Amino acid sequence: MIDMHIHTKYSDGTYSVKELLEKAEELSLECISITDHDNCKAYNEFENLKVEDYFSGKLVQGIELKCLYKGRLIEILGYNYNKEKMEKWLGEFYKNRQRKDTQKKYFNILYDACIKMGLEMAPKESIIWNPENDWASVTVYKELKSHEENKEMIPEDFWNDFTTFTKKYCADMNGPFYIDKSNDYPSLSEAINAVKKSDGIAIVAHAFIYKWAEDKKSFIKDLHENYDIDGFECYHSSFSNEQIDYIVNYCKDNNLLMSGGSDCHGDNKPGINLAVGKGNLRIDKKIVQTWINI
Repeated sequence: MIDMHIHTKYSDGTYSVKELLEKAEELSLECISITDHDNCKAYNEFENLKVEDYFSGKLVQGIELKCLYKGRLIEILGYNYNKEKMEKWLGEFYKNRQRKDTQKKYFNILYDACIKMGLEMAPKESIIWNPENDWASVTVYKELKSHEENKEMIPEDFWNDFTTFTKKYCADMNGPFYIDKSNDYPSLSEAINAVKKSDGIAIVAHAFIYKWAEDKKSFIKDLHENYDIDGFECYHSSFSNEQIDYIVNYCKDNNLLMSGGSDCHGDNKPGINLAVGKGNLRIDKKIVQTWINI
C-alpha cells in the first residue's frame, strides 16, 4: 500500500516526521509522501535524520499548495520537486504574505459574519488560538458549534460537516462567509508553474470535495483541458467508489498521472487514518509506478 497525501506538525497535522515514518513502517507501507500546506519544512529534517532508520519504504518529496481557481481556493499536490527551487519560490511569493496576518484577517471576517447572523459566540478576545499554526476557519467553526443553540440557526449540512462549511459556504461568493483571497494565494496557473519550474509534477488534489462545483465532471475536464496539470488524485478518504472509478478511468483515457492518499492529519482529523483513511482505502503502488520507481 501507499499513501501520497499526509500532513505533519509543519502544517496542520499532529505527527512529527519521525512519528510518521514509524507509523508508516508499522503499516508496511511501500511509499509515502509528506504534503504539508505551502511549505516543505519537514524535508529539512532529513539533513540530520536518515529515512531508512525508521522507514524501509520510499519517501517521495511532496507539498500541497493552496491556489485560486476562478475566485475559489483549491489545492494542488507537487511531487518530486527540487526543494531549493521550491523554497525560493515560496519565500518570494509569501515574503509579504505572513500566515499569521492572513489568518487573523480571515478570523475577523468569519467571526464578524457569525455575529451579524445572530449566532452565539464567545467574546472574540477570549477565543484561544494560534494564527501561526491554526486555521481561522477551524477555530471559528469549533467556536460556533460549541453553542448548541446555533444549530437551529444554520443549515443542517453546515452544522454537520466542517468540509461543507469551508468548501460550500465559505466558497459561496454571495454568502456571508465568503472571503476574497485573491491577494493572499497564487492563482492555479502560478502554483502549477511553481511546481514545474521546481522540476516537479502537479497533481490536482481531491477534486470531488469542492462542493461549490456543482458539475464535478465539467470541473475536472476544465482543469485538464485548460491548465498544465499532470494528473489527478484518484484515491482520497472522502471519495466514493463511484468517484474513484470515474477519475481513474478519466486519467487512463487521457494519459494523465494518478496519485492517492488518506489526507491524514493525525489527531486533528479523527477517523482519517494513515493509509486507510476512513477504512475505505487500500491504495496499490501500481497507480504511481508510471512516475515513481518502486
